[in-house]
Order: sequence, then C-alpha cells, then structure tokens
Amino acid sequence: RGLGDVYKRQKVFSVFSFEIKNSRYAIKLPALTLGTANFERQDNDEAYFRLLDRYIELGGSCIDTARVYCSWLEGGMDSSESVIGRWLRSRGCRDKVIISTKGGHPQLDDMSSSRLDPESLRCDLNRSLDCLGTDYADIYFLHRDDERIPVSEIMPILNEFVQSGKVHFIGASNWTTNRIEAANQYAEAHGMEPFRVSQINYSLAHSSTDTFGDPTLVCMNMWEYNWYRKHNFPVMAFTPQAKGFFAKFAKGDLSAAKLPEGQFTSTANLARLARVKELSIKTGDSPAVVPLGYLNSQPFFVSSVFAVSKLWQLEEDMSAQDLRYDVRTVAFLENIL
Repeated sequence: RGLGDVYKRQKVFSVFSFEIKNSRYAIKLPALTLGTANFERQDNDEAYFRLLDRYIELGGSCIDTARVYCSWLEGGMDSSESVIGRWLRSRGCRDKVIISTKGGHPQLDDMSSSRLDPESLRCDLNRSLDCLGTDYADIYFLHRDDERIPVSEIMPILNEFVQSGKVHFIGASNWTTNRIEAANQYAEAHGMEPFRVSQINYSLAHSSTDTFGDPTLVCMNMWEYNWYRKHNFPVMAFTPQAKGFFAKFAKGDLSAAKLPEGQFTSTANLARLARVKELSIKTGDSPAVVPLGYLNSQPFFVSSVFAVSKLWQLEEDMSAQDLRYDVRTVAFLENIL
C-alpha cells in the first residue's frame, strides 16, 4: 500500500479561482483566502500589514474576517476588522481586494441564543463596515444558523442588504446543506438574492462537532459533501490545515497533543497523517501544504481560509494556490487506496 507511482501533482499555471456573480456584481474567489481571526491586537499593525502585503504580492485576493473575531479577548473587540480597515486605507487597495466578513454570531456567553433577527444583523453589518472603513462587503456571511427560525424570516433582511449595495453577495457559515437549499429555494421563489457560497469546517482531517465541543459548528461529512458536489456549490473551508495537526505531528512534535491540534488525534486522522508524511517525502510538498492541495483537488471549488502568524508560513502556504492532485492521489491521502 505504499505510494509507489500513485502520486501525480497537477501543476496549474494560473491562480485557481471560481467566479461568483449575480445581476450586479462578479468576483473571483481564490484557492487560498487569508483568515484574520488571529489579528488580535490594535497595536500590532506593522506585523499584520506585512502579512497582508505579502499575501497580495503572492497573488492572494480575498481576506476573511468576522464581527465576533477577537471579542473573546480582553480589548479584542473590533480588532480584526479594524486592522483590515486601517490597512485598506493605508494601501488604497479596496477595489483590488475581496473582503468577506460575518455577522449574526450568538453572544459568546450564550451560544444557544441566536442573533439572526433583523435588528441584530443590521447592527452587526453597520459596525463591520465602520471598522473596515468601507461602504460594502463583497461577501457577507451569517456566522451561525438557528433552525428554529424559518428561512422566510431570514432571507428578506439579507436581500435588503444586497439591494442597498452594502453587501454584494451573501453566504452561509455553519449552515447545513439542507438549510442552504431551503433558503435558496425560498429566495428563488420570491425573487431574492440566494446564498452563493458556504463556509464550513473542512480539511483532510476528519472532524465533528464533538471534536470542537461546539454544536453550533457544521463540519463536512459525506451527506454535505455529496450535496456540494451535486450542485457544484463553492465552499470556503475554515480550519483547512486542522490547526497545524499535519505540519506539527509530521515533525514529531508530540507536545502538540496537548494543544488544539490534539483535537484531531483520532486513529483515522493518524492514518492520514502517515499518508501526508509519505507524500511529502516523495514530492517535497511540505506537510502544511499537502492538505491545501487536497482541498484544491475536490470536484467542487474550495477556497481554504488559512491563518498564519509568520511570513515564512504565509509564503509556504501560498505555494499551494496552484497545486492540485489527481484522483488517485486524493484517494491515497484519504487512506482508501
């Protein structure tokens, strides 16, 4: 069952992207989106600006943030969006960058109580735009769902955002495909803007809500996967590198078992780790990059929302933006070949 001649690296000599469009706007999502949940400090612009500048220099074009990011830290509220806003003003590049942000997240001390009412959503969107220093978000995601609320009460407010020009496209984050389909059927029947993209936990490492201890998250499984494949529906995958599980464990950093990466140390994932290490040795693609190439190689478009704290990590990860594997190599990584 060794790798042998199974592996094939499909080098694509252009940035892998997917066009999202409606009657008014069009954008091209890149294979790699820079996540900014770790832009935690208001006094660290120099370091964050270096990462943002380098991401753009290397061909990146989409920056992902959220209203709730960093609010779990004392003094962290507004930090991520505000850093991006200062960078956009400093560089004068708003029209060259896709900005994706998210609202409607429950209060952190009461995750069971949703905030999908129109008043909360309007408040979140307006505050996000203020912090970002822009009059529109390219993509606006609902950060969580509440299946007790019918889609007929949710889609009209999102359509209002699009009609106002404050939002160009809407997305669902941590929504099941059943709910996305119901929402889009309602939108189509009433002449409203549908969800155009989904954010979901997705990586080579298997995970579930139990992995994170958060029942409000939605993780990729075969049911969800088959729907995305059938409808060719684009996904923005968060935690695409399983919080560094493959990169750190491949280096023999067993201390990572005590860190968040240790959430992924199931028997199945350790078997996939062995495959990643074998492929990495065979090809020279680092264990951090292989999972990104894996997501690039799915039958529907996936943009990996990755996060880094160092320039060398950014440069390493960005080497995967034109990396795709063939079907047999994907099966090898999944430990089914």
